[in-house]
Amino acid sequence: MSNGDAAPAGLGRGRVALVLPGGGARGAYEVGALSVLLPALEARGERVSLVCGTSVGAINAALLGSLAHLPAEAQAELALERWRSLRREDVVAPLLGTGLPLQLARLAGDALRLPGVRRGSLLDPRPLRRFLERRLDWDGLHRNVADGFVDAVCVMATQLASGSPVAFVEAAGPTRLPDAGADFPYVRVRLAHEHVRASAAMPLVFPAVEVHAPEEARGFYTDGATRLNSPIKPAVELGADRVVVIGFEPLRRPAGPLPEHVSPHLVDVLANMLDGLLVDQVADDVHRLVAINAFFAESIGTGTVPAARAYRAARGRRPYRRISYALVTPERPRELGRLALETFSNRYGGVRAATAPPDLLLLGRLLRGRTDAGGDLLSFLFFDEAYVETLIEAGRRDAHRWLARHPGFWCSDGSHDFDIAPVVDASAQEAASLDEWRSLRRG
Repeated sequence: MSNGDAAPAGLGRGRVALVLPGGGARGAYEVGALSVLLPALEARGERVSLVCGTSVGAINAALLGSLAHLPAEAQAELALERWRSLRREDVVAPLLGTGLPLQLARLAGDALRLPGVRRGSLLDPRPLRRFLERRLDWDGLHRNVADGFVDAVCVMATQLASGSPVAFVEAAGPTRLPDAGADFPYVRVRLAHEHVRASAAMPLVFPAVEVHAPEEARGFYTDGATRLNSPIKPAVELGADRVVVIGFEPLRRPAGPLPEHVSPHLVDVLANMLDGLLVDQVADDVHRLVAINAFFAESIGTGTVPAARAYRAARGRRPYRRISYALVTPERPRELGRLALETFSNRYGGVRAATAPPDLLLLGRLLRGRTDAGGDLLSFLFFDEAYVETLIEAGRRDAHRWLARHPGFWCSDGSHDFDIAPVVDASAQEAASLDEWRSLRRG
């Protein structure tokens, strides 16, 4: 181990996984939160050994995998530097310009099934490909996996032919991947930019990506967020004992009065679809994790749970385990969208609009619905240095808020962060397990 390198990931108290969902430009929020959490973990004598990401989370997963040999402070500093140096032209080509007629022709070709003009999209992702090829240290990622600084890096994509999520996993030799009985395929690969681009190929916005290797997984893929945005399940199935999850919306939204009845814009409809596709998936997955901890996981306090154990055994699965978690999200609903609108207005509002790139100005105009939903959509596509800095600071603030509420870093008690009462009666736990087993069999 060279001077300044971190200890291999296996050193520590169980396997720690990062779970990074998709969210476009919101990936800066993930890195901001991790710039606080990774040093806090290291101070406890713990290190990340698994990284699972979807869409922009896959990009961050590959980035962090390439930095895993470094101490946590250095990892955080370099990850922040990458995001702070990112510009919109590193991600997409200008929408308005000489390429616009070609993009429209490709969209028409897809719709009409015309030969020679297929795989259209609203945006041209070639800059992102160049960015991933040149700015991510792929050799460093491979070396860190081989040397044990990280046990596995997993990125999720959706295979178009089957509609199934697929986990592309670069893992050290001893790491066992889930077998054919798993809910979706796990494919051992040497990760490359094509796997990460496939995970980040947001439908309509970016074209599907053809993956060439390995041979058994060849085909076209689109954004993994369409099927599995928050990859908690692969993190657990790859052996995580603790998970750090970053989300972009609070998982308990406060009840309030119904919003004003207005005729919605298309922006409002799209934003609600995006909430269901991305944000609600994260909430559902975290709630499932916490519910399993409360009702089905085996623990010293409640003993074994025969019904849950029998159900898992019948499906060839290992018993449920209690998984501790750290969860960082904004405190208020749609906060990142609100910050996107505020930043856009400060940067390009009024007379400052003359300095805005034409396509960005058009995007900002289009994404102003009658509600604040337009900010949610803008927050995915607003790759702007001022907004990136705002997201980084928001992620750091919310990570500090988690640590203030959880001095021991980890939590596994559903009553602390969710409306799930802890189980103190093993018979009640057994009854709940039987109810789940019966409902699943009926389904």
